[in-house]
Amino acid sequence: MTAFLLTAVTVLTLAVAFLFLMNLALAREIGRVQVRLGPLGARMMDSGPKVAESGPSFQGLTDHRGRDVSVGGHRAKPQLLMFTGPKCSTCKGLLPGIKAMARAEKDLEVVLVSDGSPEEHAAFLAGSGITDELSYVDARDVGIAYQVGTTPYGVILDEHGKIRGKGLCNHMAQVESLLNALETGTPSLQHLHEQSRARAASRPVDIELTRVG
Repeated sequence: MTAFLLTAVTVLTLAVAFLFLMNLALAREIGRVQVRLGPLGARMMDSGPKVAESGPSFQGLTDHRGRDVSVGGHRAKPQLLMFTGPKCSTCKGLLPGIKAMARAEKDLEVVLVSDGSPEEHAAFLAGSGITDELSYVDARDVGIAYQVGTTPYGVILDEHGKIRGKGLCNHMAQVESLLNALETGTPSLQHLHEQSRARAASRPVDIELTRVG
């Protein structure tokens, strides 16, 4: 009986070890696929103004430093709108990268668009370390106009106020993909995929009729 139990335990241990190794191999292959694909960019939603359309414009906004801020419209340089929330933990995690981007990209205006109570904004700004490199505005109407349903969400506008890219940004790679959309004119790999599917669906299907008899 003891020998039988010992054999069963040995077989079970080997099976568990085999499954563990298989999981490691699978995780490695998934990682390789992700590296080959690269970041897909900010994931666009169907709602709100479309890419290549002029985004809603706003005047007379005031940022956390008391400076006048405008959104959209014709301007001297492109504008990145990052929709955030004072209670959004992911937004807080992105903040160091966004601040570094604002300092490095001198030809880009970065605006954090938020919505909340004065107390919530004060608590967020107290621990954010935001200085003069970007603007933080409390502008719920802007989020409604762009139909932003979740945060963090980014919209990149060119000098003419046209939307060149937009989407959910959970990582800095997705935020940076919006800059790439501005430079290349390609919103994201997701956008290319959707365009390819639309073109394939619109192509006429040739049906060969076979004569019977």
